[in-house]
Amino acid sequence: MLHAPGDRFYPFAALAFALGPLVAGAVDALRDPSHRFRAFLASAGRVFGIVFVLFVLIYAVLIRLHTVKVFLPPDCDGTYRLAAIPAALRYSFPDGAPGILIDSDERTAVVATLDVERPSHPSTVFIIRKESRHVLWQMDFPDDNIAVSMDGGTVYVFNKGLGYFVNELTGEGENYFLTMDTYGTNDRGYFETTGIISSWDRDGSVKSLPRLAFRGIAHGCYVSADGKLIRLR
Repeated sequence: MLHAPGDRFYPFAALAFALGPLVAGAVDALRDPSHRFRAFLASAGRVFGIVFVLFVLIYAVLIRLHTVKVFLPPDCDGTYRLAAIPAALRYSFPDGAPGILIDSDERTAVVATLDVERPSHPSTVFIIRKESRHVLWQMDFPDDNIAVSMDGGTVYVFNKGLGYFVNELTGEGENYFLTMDTYGTNDRGYFETTGIISSWDRDGSVKSLPRLAFRGIAHGCYVSADGKLIRLR
C-alpha cells in the first residue's frame, strides 16, 4: 500500500472515490426499487466514507510505521563551537561568516547559521545556488531544530514539525494545494531520518508516498541520513 506510483494516482482516485460509490449505490437501488433514491444515497455514502477513511489511514497514519528515529545521546547537549565544525560540514559565506552545510546536490546547498551565544540557538536556513552563491530562500527559526531533505527538485525544511517546501531552482514555495505528512518534531530526544510526504500540485502533478531521507542539526549534533552523529563542539 505504501508504494503508490504518482502517475497512476488520479485514475486510481477516480475509481476509488467515484466509481466505487456509484456502483454500490446502483446495486442497492436495484435491490430496493421502492426506495431507490434513498438506497442509492445510503449505499454510495457508506462506500465513499470507507474509501475516505482508508485514504487518510494510508497517507497520514500508516506512514508513521515507516519512520526511522535516531536517539540523541546525552552529550548532544546544545553546545556548539563553530571552529570545531568538520571541513565537510563547513560553509563560508562571501562575507566570511561561518555556516553549517546541512544538505546539498550538484546545484544547490542548504546551509544553516546559528547564534551560539543565546541558549535557544536561533538559526537561519539558506537555500543557495552553488554556482553563483546566490541565496534563493532563507527562513529564521527560534532554535536549532532543523531537518532537511532534497528530492525531485524540492527542498523540504522542517522546524519542530512545521514544514516548508521550496523549489530548489527558483526559491519559491511549491505550488501545492494539499500535502500529507506526519514528520515529527525532533524535540523529544530523537531525530527522524526518514519521512513520507505526499503532495498534490496545482498543475496536476502528484508525489505519492515518496520516502525522503532527512539530515539536520539538533541540540548541538549533526545527524546524517544514515543516522550517524557528529558533535559540533
